[in-house]
Amino acid sequence: MRGNAVSVGNRYSSRNGNINNSNYNGRGGGWNNNSGRGGGGGNRNSWQGGRARDQQQPHSTNINNINTNNNINTNQQQQQQAEAPPDTEPALRVLSFYEQGTKISFACYNEDTNEIIFEDTTASNGNDTERVIQNVLLETRPNLILVGNKVVANVPLLDCLTTLPPTGEEGSDSSNENGGSGDAENNQQQQQGNAQQQNTTTTTTTNNIPYQLLKSSAFEPRQCRSVILHKLRVLTLMRGQTPMTGNSDNFAHAQNMTSHQNYNTTPGMHTNTLPTSNFHALASIINFDSPTLIRALGSLLIYLRNTAFRLEEGFTVTVNSIRRCPASSTYLRLEESTLRTLRIFATDHHPLMSNNNGKGNMKSKEGFSLFSLLDRTKSKSGRERLRQWMVQPLRDVNMIKQRHVGMDLFLHPECHPSVSLVLERLSDVGSMDAILLRMQRCCAQPNDFLVLGRMLDASYAIIATLSGELRNKAYKLDRENGEQQMDTTQDGEQQQQMQEYPSVAYLDELLRRCHVPITRNLRERMASIIDEEVTAETKDHVVIHYGFHEELDRAKETFETLDETLSEVGRQVLAKNEDLISLKVVFLPQVGFLVSIDTRQHAHDEATNTFPNIPEDFEFVFIQENDAFFKSDEMNALDEEIGDLDAFIKDTEAMIVSDLEEEILECESELRSTFSALADLDCILSLAGVAADLNFVKPEIASAEEGVIYIENGRHPLQELIVDNEFIPNDTVIDNNNRVMIATGPNFSGKSCYARQVGVLVYLAHIGSYLPADSAKISVMDQIIVNFGDVETCSVPQSTFQRDLTQMAGIMRKATPNSLVLIDEFGKGTAPTSGIAVMTSAMQRLAQSKCKVVCTTHFLEMFSLGLLKDGKDGIKAVQMSIHVPESDEDDAVPLFKLEDGVASSSAGLVCARMAGLNKKVVDRAAGIITALKEGKQVRPLPESVNANSPFQPNVRSVIRLFLAVDSWQDASDEDIDLLQELVGRM
Repeated sequence: MRGNAVSVGNRYSSRNGNINNSNYNGRGGGWNNNSGRGGGGGNRNSWQGGRARDQQQPHSTNINNINTNNNINTNQQQQQQAEAPPDTEPALRVLSFYEQGTKISFACYNEDTNEIIFEDTTASNGNDTERVIQNVLLETRPNLILVGNKVVANVPLLDCLTTLPPTGEEGSDSSNENGGSGDAENNQQQQQGNAQQQNTTTTTTTNNIPYQLLKSSAFEPRQCRSVILHKLRVLTLMRGQTPMTGNSDNFAHAQNMTSHQNYNTTPGMHTNTLPTSNFHALASIINFDSPTLIRALGSLLIYLRNTAFRLEEGFTVTVNSIRRCPASSTYLRLEESTLRTLRIFATDHHPLMSNNNGKGNMKSKEGFSLFSLLDRTKSKSGRERLRQWMVQPLRDVNMIKQRHVGMDLFLHPECHPSVSLVLERLSDVGSMDAILLRMQRCCAQPNDFLVLGRMLDASYAIIATLSGELRNKAYKLDRENGEQQMDTTQDGEQQQQMQEYPSVAYLDELLRRCHVPITRNLRERMASIIDEEVTAETKDHVVIHYGFHEELDRAKETFETLDETLSEVGRQVLAKNEDLISLKVVFLPQVGFLVSIDTRQHAHDEATNTFPNIPEDFEFVFIQENDAFFKSDEMNALDEEIGDLDAFIKDTEAMIVSDLEEEILECESELRSTFSALADLDCILSLAGVAADLNFVKPEIASAEEGVIYIENGRHPLQELIVDNEFIPNDTVIDNNNRVMIATGPNFSGKSCYARQVGVLVYLAHIGSYLPADSAKISVMDQIIVNFGDVETCSVPQSTFQRDLTQMAGIMRKATPNSLVLIDEFGKGTAPTSGIAVMTSAMQRLAQSKCKVVCTTHFLEMFSLGLLKDGKDGIKAVQMSIHVPESDEDDAVPLFKLEDGVASSSAGLVCARMAGLNKKVVDRAAGIITALKEGKQVRPLPESVNANSPFQPNVRSVIRLFLAVDSWQDASDEDIDLLQELVGRM
């Protein structure tokens, strides 16, 4: 297909149609054109619908000329245009979509509100992808979608984009409820029921999509990043500007006001007066570390510059605001900085990877992280599912409680024998996705069938354990313990079962997802076809069981006795032809059976290549070195009776294996569901094992409306493993009345560790894990945002303090009442006065936003000067206690215990002494602190006064005394007498 842009469907077009070409001319260098130089023009291929219901002219600010070729004659087009009502052209809503791996990003421009909506999320499977795309389409309602080549080549993804999402509250709720990554299969029956209902209401709408799909090549990362930094102007980020919404008239007014009032543009001045880069302001909203988001947003801006904003000076895209779309509300939002600060993952690379720029076959390994702590899975699929759980923490209270039910069951002592059997068989479970992928590509190996057989055997053994002994114990425990009822929205018998027998209901749900009859029949079918023992020995092909295919069995038997058969036929031919001295009967592929004689033992006329003594029925075939090969009546009979046995056997076995692959692929959904359930089971057992060994407890999960974080004697799960002595636990009390917790104390008292501890424990609660604490009650959050000192880098054009400010600006824009914010020593990169002012203002702003905050700081002046008051406006002051000795000979001892109140000091001199600084340096620092507190002048060091002085000692004494007195008008009589005495000695 020529060109770089493919438009899929008209504005109201069918999903299935003909591919036609359309040309457009546009300014700027936004497109990778094939038909013009520079950025002057290009072309696009249009996949137009077969039945265009509403043929309209392009938007006035969009592409100028679009010559469609829709198999509709001119009269029909004119008639449609005449019947179209005037001034009904909708506002431009163009969406740019980009997908790479598990990352999905989009950016949408809405002309009505003149704003850009974007999202950057993770979709680990097809259900997540479909859910995100449906939420995006429902939120943005685009009439044009920009996609890249990879999206066009991805048929399932393109199908999601060209399928209208269900409208109404019912469809939206179902998409949010069924969006779990590993638990999506738990609601499969409900999904099928919803799908049947939706099919009855959306049959007429799914055939036609009310938007175009335009294939764009403007996804080059450098170009996208450059256009974002230099050509995007957001009015809400400018000084003195407020968000503006409304129609295009307001947008034009915003352009006029911005260009003439804010930047004082001189009429006729061609040079752009905008700043060269908007990185500092945009970095608080846009994650420039996300390549998918940069490409989606950059492609959108490139399109807008060439169309709707092509008349603006410098092709600058000016919008009122830019905001994030809540497309992934099912999961707790975690940014890369949050994962890094909480050390959720830690990848250690081999040192030699630097030799080839990270490319090659060298694999990295997981370092000391929360994932390595929780990963006790036995199967590869279980490990992948656990990582998926940790990347996508849940926000659904019932789904978190379901994981707790499973952990409660498997942690019970009576279930330990059954759990041991399950863990033993889980080690035989491999990667089902890889096996099915190779079968779909027709490149499956013999070992794949052996591994699949072992996996099915293991699944059957696990299912038997779950449905037998373990289920009976679960029923007994539920009856005895009287488990608390779970909050659920389900009705009928299933709700009653989950309330009265939660453990039994949990096992039944796992068993339902395992599709026992189908997998058992498939395993029996494979066992009847494949001879696994012989296949494991040969390793080069799949061997079929004897008795499965009669004709194949006969061929194998004949092939096994072929040597004896050929020897007997050779003796018969030799006895029949007494003139022959010796002969051999051989088989050659594609030729058949032949008689071979030695030319040295028989008369041979080399000139005519004839054999006088050869029988007349021998037909010469060819000669090779000293052997001549002939066809005879006996050889022809062998060709008819036996034929090419080896090829027949291999072809027949390949045909049987191919049919078996088709049968396996027919059960693909059931196999994926079964081993997805086993992967979830592996994760639950892994979390349960960690909880049992490390003394974790089950937290109480509260709704987001309660907004509480109550933790009694919480411990950092990683820190307690590496401390020399016993880890000191601490409590956490955060609710709507005490929203902002500000922790003060010395540098080494454990403030930062405590802030991370709160974040880690809240995170663990959202993945369904138990917590290292005595008890806990935690409400579900929508995101965890951090502002911790990041790694220094020269790749970002910002200073350390500027990065802190950018992160804080992002926190203020992103934080909601259901967000947890972790801040570590914000404002320390500038002058103390400025840092205190910015820190105080930021805490007051976060307190007003009602988000939950844990902040560490050394700015004690915020409380001592009355800028913040403990216990008012949701602010709670706490301190890390420390024992400071009275004598200078003893070192201070941190107690690592959290207490109420504000620390008296940061104990900087104590830290300096413990760090080994010179005693004179520490004493001098103490003198400076004393002078500053008393408001006196800091006296210079005697060494600095005496060193290299041109004065005599008596003169230096007079100068020192003179400088030591602040005002000689108010000097005492003793100072005056001493000065006179020293002057007299000169």
